[in-house]
Amino acid sequence: MKNRALRSPAVFWLIGLAGWFVLSVGLICAADPAPPTVELKTVAYDALADAIKAQRGKVVVMDAWGDFCLPCKKEFPSLVALHRRYGKDGLVCMSVSLDATEKRPDVLKFLTKSEATFANFLLDEKPEVWQQKWKIVGPPAVFVFDRQGRRAAKFDAENPDRPYTYDDVEKLVKDLLREQP
Repeated sequence: MKNRALRSPAVFWLIGLAGWFVLSVGLICAADPAPPTVELKTVAYDALADAIKAQRGKVVVMDAWGDFCLPCKKEFPSLVALHRRYGKDGLVCMSVSLDATEKRPDVLKFLTKSEATFANFLLDEKPEVWQQKWKIVGPPAVFVFDRQGRRAAKFDAENPDRPYTYDDVEKLVKDLLREQP
C-alpha cells in the first residue's frame, strides 16, 4: 500500500513542482550576482602619487572631485563610463575625493551608487597641499597621465573661457592608448 501512494500522480507532480522551484530560484540567483565591490581608501598625498606611479605602462585618468561639488557629481558617470569602455585596453581610472575625512560615509555612499569599481581615494590633506601641488583652487579637476607616468593634461574649471567635458578627456585617452607602452 505504501508503494502505491508513492506512485500516485499527485506525488510525482509535487516532486516535479519542488524541483522546478529549486531550479528557478537557482537560476534567478545566478542571473543576479552580487553588486561589484566599491572600496574607498584614505591616503595622504604621497601615497596617492605612488598609486599613480604604480600604473606605469597604462594610461591613468584621475578625477579630483568632492561630494559637495555638484558639477563633479554630474560628470562622475562619465568617469565610470570611461573605465567600462577602455579599462580592458589599458586605461586605469581613479577617483580622488577632496572631502573632509568625516564625510567618508557620504563619499562611499555616492561611489557605491555610481558603481565606481575602480580605485577610489579620500585624500587626507589640507586643501593648501593639493591646491599647491595640482595648481587648482578646487574641484572638479581631471588629470590624465601617459603610459610613462607623465602628466599629459589637466582639465579643470579654472579658466571659464576654456571649459572642458569628458569628451575632451576621452579624445586624449584614445590617443594615448594608441601609443605603445
